[in-house]
Amino acid sequence: MENIEYVEPKTVREACALLAKSENAKVLAGGASLVVLLKNKLIFPDQLVNLKTIAGLDRIDPSPEGELRIGALCRHRDIENSPVIQERCEILTQAALSIASPPIRNMGTIGGNICHAEPSADFPPALIALGATLKITGSKQSRTVPIAEFFSDYYENVLEPDEILTEIRIPPLPSFSGGSYLKLNKTTNSVAILGVGAVIGLDESGNCAYAGLGVGGAASTPLAITDAAMLVEKPITSSLIETVASAAVKRCEPISNVHATETYRKEMVGVLARRALTRALEKAERTTKES
Repeated sequence: MENIEYVEPKTVREACALLAKSENAKVLAGGASLVVLLKNKLIFPDQLVNLKTIAGLDRIDPSPEGELRIGALCRHRDIENSPVIQERCEILTQAALSIASPPIRNMGTIGGNICHAEPSADFPPALIALGATLKITGSKQSRTVPIAEFFSDYYENVLEPDEILTEIRIPPLPSFSGGSYLKLNKTTNSVAILGVGAVIGLDESGNCAYAGLGVGGAASTPLAITDAAMLVEKPITSSLIETVASAAVKRCEPISNVHATETYRKEMVGVLARRALTRALEKAERTTKES
């Protein structure tokens, strides 16, 4: 960690300009992942650009149109404790609570969790299920990317060297909605073997108006299971849920490692997808009865 220049920009534009000038800079947000990489000498940056000195990147703002905007520097603890998130998309509360331990949740940020691009990270499956998009700001322009298209390979994403993830945007859900994030791990604080997020929205007649399903830990990147769309405009039955869960298994290409075999992971994708969709549906149905 010798000879690393440390800089504290005050604006996003300044941070992007610094990244554009450097050949080997890294962004520092919460530091939960970055510090581990530095200590284990897996990366050797020339410059660290600290985003924590930029005001406004840690806000949680519901827009008048119903969109929810989450700043990339919101800590896991901020997500966990936000009344707005608990009311509008509780699945993110569930995902935040499943991340490591309280000290890590006090330090790590949702933006860092996403940009680290770990295939089994907890937030991506939940955000995929919610249909989230990411606002990316560069030195010359900004762009918006669906989160399912943000990940390119193991620990790799589509960010250009001068770009920063600044905001996560969650579109409005149907009035009667529910979500569930389920995590398979060896211990409470361990990295997920698998993570599955499901969101179901119902219309006034009880038919499905929205369905999202995301899977982490079952491929080189978090996956969007687009087959969930077959639930839309129908009354959701257990057989339909089983069909979507089976489709999720077919789309996964997990690896075998010390935590689990490929065969076990595939089988558990079907189990968790079925459970998550069922629980999301139950929560959505509960909201119809409470209205």
